[in-house]
Amino acid sequence: MKILQISHNYHVTGGSDAVFFATTELLQNAGHQVVPFCMDSPHNLPTRWSGFFPRGADTKTRNVSDTLRYFYNLEARRKLEELLRVAGPFDVAHIHIYHGKMTPAILPALRRHRIPVLHSLHEYKLACPVYTMQRNEKPCDSCLTSGPLTSLRHRCKDGSLVRSAVMAAEFMTARMLGDVRLIDRFLCVSDFQRRVMVRATIPVAKLATLHNFVDTTALKFQGDDDGYLLYFGRIEKLKGLPTLLDAVAKTGHKLIIAGKGDWVQQLVARISHLSNVEYVGFKTGPELSHLVARARAVVVPSEWNENCPMSVLEAKARGKPVIGANIGGIPELIRDGIDGFLFTPGNANALAKSLNALDTGCATFGFKARQDIEARFSPKTYLGALLGQYKSLQEAQNKLSMQPA
Repeated sequence: MKILQISHNYHVTGGSDAVFFATTELLQNAGHQVVPFCMDSPHNLPTRWSGFFPRGADTKTRNVSDTLRYFYNLEARRKLEELLRVAGPFDVAHIHIYHGKMTPAILPALRRHRIPVLHSLHEYKLACPVYTMQRNEKPCDSCLTSGPLTSLRHRCKDGSLVRSAVMAAEFMTARMLGDVRLIDRFLCVSDFQRRVMVRATIPVAKLATLHNFVDTTALKFQGDDDGYLLYFGRIEKLKGLPTLLDAVAKTGHKLIIAGKGDWVQQLVARISHLSNVEYVGFKTGPELSHLVARARAVVVPSEWNENCPMSVLEAKARGKPVIGANIGGIPELIRDGIDGFLFTPGNANALAKSLNALDTGCATFGFKARQDIEARFSPKTYLGALLGQYKSLQEAQNKLSMQPA
């Protein structure tokens, strides 16, 4: 198949970029041809297709041209038309992140060229103008019940009325321009996210779930450990770190925390009197891999609606049990009492109970964790399901093309 992969960045700055590149590599290794269409940036990796990459809006400026480009990127539409003429035809277009940079300006071009369009949802953009479904450091679904202008009323973007108004306006403009109407299939990374999209009035027939995958070849099973619990990820209050600290203060378990974020100063202050907790700063690459490999278990204590956190999958691939909050898509990844434990989010006593339960009968948890990854979250499983989605979209497009005018 010939696949057009669309996203903001042709370099990695976050999880959606990592998924973009991992999906590209997976498809290419299986013999499929993949052409990228991303935004122009000095940070991009080299590619023969970079000449077709458009500029995006600079959201740090307030000039008229960037404001207009944020809502409708005429250059992105023109550049995509050029790419389709030179590199097409394509069997399918797979979109990742595109709002606010490419904008829905690109969608009519794909429709005119009769290319089926699949959009992987990496956040809650179609349900929440500020993407996060959180307000005042708590989960929020007000936009689902009261409409997108709720985000304006509560100043959900950085507490700013102006920024919140811009994002609410972009949300409504994108909907009018077809960010739902002109997409054939939305791929959710959890059943929880899919249920949210149903509440956001996305047509049920356009929704499917496909969880993320991990490289089971690169991440080897690690049976032994050094006895510590590990949290790795963003250092933010909504990630449940206060609850985790309260729990280990009760149990005495050794805990290592790795990451960076807005709550670092508070974290350092909180652990100053806890001799069993160590903050090691931001870790990546081999250093982070070593921390995960030598951990007894990984804790994911989040208090907001995570979709499909890669920390859970990466830990289980290493054969590490995961203790996770029963919120969002996390319970879809952990089999309670089989390869980890689920606990009530925000409840330090419940988390402490799960930590203690880990000590008394989890000899086989790590093996079962790895088995679950190989069965449900391997590259092979993901590729088969993704190609199935592509083919079903192709078949639907072919049926439309065969109908009499």
